Amino acid sequence: MRRGLREEGYHILSTDSGNRGLELLATNSVQVVVADQRMPEMAGIEFLRQVKELHPNTVRLVLSGFTELESMTEAVSAGAIYKTLHKPWDDDRLREHLREAFLFHEVLIQPRAAQRQFCVP
Repeated sequence: MRRGLREEGYHILSTDSGNRGLELLATNSVQVVVADQRMPEMAGIEFLRQVKELHPNTVRLVLSGFTELESMTEAVSAGAIYKTLHKPWDDDRLREHLREAFLFHEVLIQPRAAQRQFCVP
């Protein structure tokens, strides 16, 4: 992901677990969060639900390589997830989704958003 996005100018914060992702979010201003559905300690949807509660002004996306339609639909309906991205992802498509997420954040959530950065646990 870093390699595919290196020329986009994003400041990417990444960790190897959901709990460390929550720690990063507690100490950094992040507009967009991308989580893999399969990660250590907790599922991506659970992580994003916690992010929604703790950091409601973030735009949250989940990467999923398998179909869990019911839980994904429920998470989108509850507002925990802005968009679901499917693995393996295409770098051009990922860049497009991230641009949309940042635009959504800038226009509808925080019109005066600062630096563009996102978190990948």
